Amino acid sequence: MKRYRFRLESVLRVRRVQEDVARGELARANTAVTAAAAALDAARDRLAHTASEPAPADALEWQARRALLLGRAEEISARGADLEAASTARTDRQRALAEARTRVRALERLDERRRAEHAVESARDESRTMDDLVTARWGRSS
Repeated sequence: MKRYRFRLESVLRVRRVQEDVARGELARANTAVTAAAAALDAARDRLAHTASEPAPADALEWQARRALLLGRAEEISARGADLEAASTARTDRQRALAEARTRVRALERLDERRRAEHAVESARDESRTMDDLVTARWGRSS
């Protein structure tokens, strides 16, 4: 009886490595989204804290405070753009992982089919061998 060997085993192994790499990239993308969301929340908190302080009476101090508030608002806008970019990257990584999984699953299904075909062929060979043995013994005993 021949031992089963999947001819595309090396391809399957490479595809599994690609799937693992895609999974790692998705994890990094999730971390980046979390960090971007935390940075956005921190920027909003800084703006809220600065805005809650009483307005200065002096015109120069008022302009300086206004410039600070506008800078904090721009920071929120920049952090929002960072969050959007991180979310887009995460979506791309999710899509890449799904594609990698699909490629691996296709090869695994092919391996299962070939393994089942091999099992059927092995059973046939064994049955033929047993039939030959029985026939040969019966012929000698007659």
